[in-house]
Amino acid sequence: MRSFGRGYTAKEWARLAMKFGLIATDAKVWSSVNRQLRQGANDVNDVIRRKFDETTGRLNSARVELRTHSDWLARVTSLLAGVGIGMGVGMLLAPTSGDEMRAALRDKLTDVKNNVGDIAARATRAARPSADFKSTGTIGD
Repeated sequence: MRSFGRGYTAKEWARLAMKFGLIATDAKVWSSVNRQLRQGANDVNDVIRRKFDETTGRLNSARVELRTHSDWLARVTSLLAGVGIGMGVGMLLAPTSGDEMRAALRDKLTDVKNNVGDIAARATRAARPSADFKSTGTIGD
């Protein structure tokens, strides 16, 4: 038995190289390595295919669940009901009287209506061709 720290002679190195050469050129060894590599690749392929199929199945079932259970009408109705309840509670707990609150709401709505009217008027003015535009294609004169 050889010790770990002992140096090898040139003859021993030559024998080791010849043994390795014989093993490396043996057709049975190469076919065995090839067969093992092919089997390993097939195993990896099977695992990947199985995981892909599981993931695809989960995604399809989730898509079906989302399509069948997307009750957007109930959610929108709940949102609008919550907004209405919030406005009602806000009016009840407001520090002003009902008449003052209605007047303030009326003023706010009038302001919003006027702002929307102004924006619409500006948009229609911008969309209309300018009166200064002449047939020559120049502006003003």
